[in-house]
Amino acid sequence: MAFLLSGILLTFHSFAQETEGNTEKYGSNPESCKSNLSLYIEYNKQKNYDDAYQPWSMVFRECPKSSKNIYIHGHVIIWNKINKAIDQAVKTKFADTLMLMYDKQIQNFGEEGKVTGLKAIDFNKLYPAKKTDALKMFDKSLQLEGNNSDVTVISALFKTANDVAKVNGITDEQYLEYYYKCSEIISSQLTAGTDSSIKSKLQSAQNNIDILLSNSGKASCEKMVPVFTKKFETNKNDIPGLRTIVKFLSKQECTDSKVFADASEQLHKLEPSSLSSHALAQLFVKKNDYSNAVTYYLQAIDMETDAAKKAQYYYELALVSGTKPEQLNSARSYAYKAIEFRKNWGKPYILIGTLYAQSAKNCGENAFLQSMVYIAATDKFLQAKTVDRSCSEEAGKNIASYSSYLPLKEDVLANKMKEGDTFTIGCWINETIKIRVK
Repeated sequence: MAFLLSGILLTFHSFAQETEGNTEKYGSNPESCKSNLSLYIEYNKQKNYDDAYQPWSMVFRECPKSSKNIYIHGHVIIWNKINKAIDQAVKTKFADTLMLMYDKQIQNFGEEGKVTGLKAIDFNKLYPAKKTDALKMFDKSLQLEGNNSDVTVISALFKTANDVAKVNGITDEQYLEYYYKCSEIISSQLTAGTDSSIKSKLQSAQNNIDILLSNSGKASCEKMVPVFTKKFETNKNDIPGLRTIVKFLSKQECTDSKVFADASEQLHKLEPSSLSSHALAQLFVKKNDYSNAVTYYLQAIDMETDAAKKAQYYYELALVSGTKPEQLNSARSYAYKAIEFRKNWGKPYILIGTLYAQSAKNCGENAFLQSMVYIAATDKFLQAKTVDRSCSEEAGKNIASYSSYLPLKEDVLANKMKEGDTFTIGCWINETIKIRVK
């Protein structure tokens, strides 16, 4: 108790020195205001929120301009009351107080956009049946804060929009507009450059809203293309917006659309990057322009810093190259490059095995030599299955399919070999295998 009183006296004394004569700030009864300020602050420091509430409430009512901390501390103090209240009417009373507190904070200390976002988060928790009203608050916050919007508010806005969309509270177009707006702001903040922890939060937020959109049933090309076309036509120089259009249309495989082509070319013109290079590579694949597709894939890989994305680009490049008989060796090299950047990834091994199997007739002049190629192919499928459990089913189907082409024991013996011997396959494959039989 003595510690509490000494703390109160010190705080009171500092208030008296700092604010002598400031009647507007400390209300009509400055002594009472300062006394209650000191009292609630000391209780708050001790995390004694129950005893802090009464003096805090006096300060909030009588001198709301005395300190911005009233509102910062008030959030915790009131939520303590809400969480401990058993009666719903009491909970509602404190919830209404919390909402009033945010309004008073804006009135007395400004920062309307930021505070409205915080209010929306709490409103959403306290009034779960009023998500449409919460969404309006979030929207207002984003309009006021723009690219300075807090990542927590951005995430909460789109989660709320997703909930409202489920009950048809907004149109599909409005829902996609919210996605576009949130992604654009996140993109701007990521590009602006900030510390790694904030970047991680931003990327996590983007991943979460991408998942929500992908699972919403509203992410079809038919629905997205008109919205993104309108956005593109409105501002062709909006780099964060262009990134959003290109990134998501690519992810949803809407690369046949004109807006994807236009936005990709414009983004590459304004800001060449791995994203824009990858988008152009996809465009040239669609046009069957192999040479330009490879050029832009290699540009994307060179500009990309994320190992997982490099792996994905190499894998896609391997797929594209694998369609060209004269590029099979390059396709295999690109597949192995993908594995370098993403260890224990099975899909590149499956691709290599598939290329081997498809080459059997060209790499073996008779049935026996062709069966050696199928051994090499099944070896790759087995390797995929071993290193990557997620590929087990696909690899297993391929093993079952191509194992029927393995040599019979008598065929091996007829060729003066035995099971377990090594054999080097020529052709572009140029690989040594151990002979296995059906």
